[in-house]
Amino acid sequence: MSLPPSNKILLMGLYQSGKSTVKSVVFEGKNPQDFLKSAYKATINYHRDIKQFVGTEFQVFDLGGQENFLKDFTGEKAPFIFSDVKSLVWVIDVNNVENISLSNFYFNKAMQKILEYSPDALIYCILHKADLILPHMVDDVLTSIKEYFDVPEGIKIEYHATSIFDQSIFKVFGEIMKTLLATTHTASTVSKLLLNFIGSTKEISGVTILTQEGLPVFEEGEMVDKIIIPANLWLSTSERLKEEFSTSQQLKSTLETDDFVFVFQQLKEKLLLTGVARKVAPLQFVLLKMEQLTEQVNSLL
Repeated sequence: MSLPPSNKILLMGLYQSGKSTVKSVVFEGKNPQDFLKSAYKATINYHRDIKQFVGTEFQVFDLGGQENFLKDFTGEKAPFIFSDVKSLVWVIDVNNVENISLSNFYFNKAMQKILEYSPDALIYCILHKADLILPHMVDDVLTSIKEYFDVPEGIKIEYHATSIFDQSIFKVFGEIMKTLLATTHTASTVSKLLLNFIGSTKEISGVTILTQEGLPVFEEGEMVDKIIIPANLWLSTSERLKEEFSTSQQLKSTLETDDFVFVFQQLKEKLLLTGVARKVAPLQFVLLKMEQLTEQVNSLL
C-alpha cells in the first residue's frame, strides 16, 4: 500500500535523536523551551501529520527510532514508507555517539530503499542538538560523520549541524520547503515578485515569508538569516496580542535595533511577511514599500 503522490517528508533516526521535537518546533510552532522540562516520550510506530503551506499539501512522517520499528520500515513496510518521498531527513543525536554505528547501519538501509522507491528525494543528514557541543568542535564532528557514514552510490546528501534553540533547524527545513514549493505556480509567482521587489527597492535589504510556525518558505535579498529569530519571537506573541486587543485583523509592527529595522506584516493563509532594512533608510519609506508588497503578495495567495 502506498499513499497518493504528495509532498511526503520523512523524519528518521534512532530513538531519542530528537525527531519528534523537531517536528513539533518546525511544523507545529511549539516553543523549544517547553521541551527542556518535558520527559522523553517515544514515538510508537509512526505519526503522520498533514500540513498546508501556500496551497500545497505536505505529509510529514515522524518514524519511531526503536530497532523493531526501523526493521519494519526498511523491511516489509518499505513500499509504504519510502514510496513517493520528496525529502528524507536523517537525525543523529550528537549526545549518542556510542550508537553511531547503529545509526549508520539503518541509514544505509534507508538509503537503499530510497534509491529503490524514491530516487529523486532530497536527502538531509542533520547532526542534531549541536548546541550541546562546543562551537569550535561542530565542524570537526560534522566532517567525521560525513566520513564515517556509508552512502550508496547515486545519492547526494546535505549535512548540517542543527539545534531547536537557534535558526539552524529552520534553515534546513526552510531549504526543503522552498525547493518543494518551487514547482508550484503560486510559489513561482510569489518568488518572482519578491525578486523584483528586492531588485527595485534598494532601501530594503531582504524579505522573508514564514509560516505561522516560523518556517521560512520564501527568501530574497541579503541579511535574510537575521530575520528568522526576530520573526519567530514576533509570531510567538502575535496570537496573544490579538486576544488582548480582541481583534481578528492582520497585525503589523516594527522592531528596531541599533543597526536594523524589521517590519512584520501578516498575510493571508496564516503567513508572515518580514523585511529587514538598515537604519539609514527612511522608516516611512520602508513601511510604505512593505505595505505595497503585502498587498501584492496577498493578491497572489
